[in-house]
Amino acid sequence: MEQVLYGIDYIEYYFYWIYYKFIGYPLIIRICSIAVMFCIIAYLFLLLHIIYGIFNRKKEKRRYQKAYDKYYEDMLSISLDSSTISDEEIADRLKYDTKKRPKPNELRIITQLLTEIKTAHENEINEVNYHSIQTVFQITRFLEHELQFGAKRAKIQALKIIQSINGYASEAVLVRFLYHRKIELRNSARYTYMWLSQGNPFRFFDEDISMKLRQWDMMELHAILEHRRKVGYNTPSFIKWVNTSAEENVKIFFINEIRLYNETESAPTLAKQINARSVEIRSEAIKTLGKLKYKEVEPKLIEMYNVQPEEVKRQIITAIADLKTDKALGFLYNAYDDADNWGTKRVILKALYDYSAMGRKTFEQLERKADSHTAILFAHTKHPLINQLI
Repeated sequence: MEQVLYGIDYIEYYFYWIYYKFIGYPLIIRICSIAVMFCIIAYLFLLLHIIYGIFNRKKEKRRYQKAYDKYYEDMLSISLDSSTISDEEIADRLKYDTKKRPKPNELRIITQLLTEIKTAHENEINEVNYHSIQTVFQITRFLEHELQFGAKRAKIQALKIIQSINGYASEAVLVRFLYHRKIELRNSARYTYMWLSQGNPFRFFDEDISMKLRQWDMMELHAILEHRRKVGYNTPSFIKWVNTSAEENVKIFFINEIRLYNETESAPTLAKQINARSVEIRSEAIKTLGKLKYKEVEPKLIEMYNVQPEEVKRQIITAIADLKTDKALGFLYNAYDDADNWGTKRVILKALYDYSAMGRKTFEQLERKADSHTAILFAHTKHPLINQLI
């Protein structure tokens, strides 16, 4: 008599049928079957993830386009208007109801539009109107909420937005992240703090002499310094971090900033770095002292020249050319005769050519003595285009 299966018995029957069928296969077939099933399941999950991603991106694109069509032109017009516009008038022109609770997704798109306006028209923006737009949309409140309650990625994004739109967040909100255990969040918070604070924003370099900077960090830090100078904040003295930092690339970064900000008062202290063990630090210090016109260092540069590697020798020659004391012609003449590296010879010739009237005569004197091999160095030095590339 045949047994009729119902409900769970039906499922249980086929489960055991497949199980014992599978157990009866050779081991290699079972392993391959499991591997294939795993790949099929993984492929299905990946396919669903891709489909969801495509759908989500299209949805975000529609949201962005809707907000762009609704707000962008009016926001741009208000930002570029030279007259000051009240918050109420801005809300009317944007047709935005300030009483409603703004949606986070909408505000993220608004910050994106503000960033685009700032990037494209940075030097034309009326900062008062630009910040009034942020007030109307309650951008500061939104960013502080993201910092307090958002995920790690949302927090970092909010910190980047503050700098991108020259926004604001309370220092009380930022301070909890300044020493966060996650380095990416900690660095982002510190850079935003440097961007905003008028107190002691660069204290982290005093507190942590082993603080490291990646190339991107250096670019970001320089942008922060430029922003602070633009809005009228005091620029710190960089020489103390050149002296105290334990990291070579941090020292080099601040030496470059001394040169860019023309901190002539730092030159006597910076002159000590020409004895640094690191060739890179030595080279940057010598280059900076030349740009700062610190003439007192010239005798020391001439004295140390012969024992330096070629890279440092070239920086010494360039620095002496920048100093233009008219006391180094004999040194440059002898340095050319002694040089066995064509790159160094080329730098010396450029220094002589641009040094002074006597330097030009010395250059011509050496040119008359040149053989067929070195004549091309003089031709290149005199060429107005090639000369600018050195």
